[in-house]
Amino acid sequence: MGGSRSYGCLNQTLKRDVDKVNPSLNLPPIDARSSDTRIGIVNLPGVQQQYGQNYGRSIVPFRLPQPTFNGNPRR
Repeated sequence: MGGSRSYGCLNQTLKRDVDKVNPSLNLPPIDARSSDTRIGIVNLPGVQQQYGQNYGRSIVPFRLPQPTFNGNPRR
């Protein structure tokens, strides 16, 4: 019957349908110009700023304690 020709035609038709839905870009996923966050590199000064006194000691960023107000307010 058609044998290999019919499979070839079916494969071409399916490939065209897939390319319509999901076109392939011929770009490298990661290169030297990729952003640091995409590559997974952290900005060390930014992390030190975020963690403050806890940098190197804790996995929880440093937060100042909430202010407490005691006594009567001045009028």
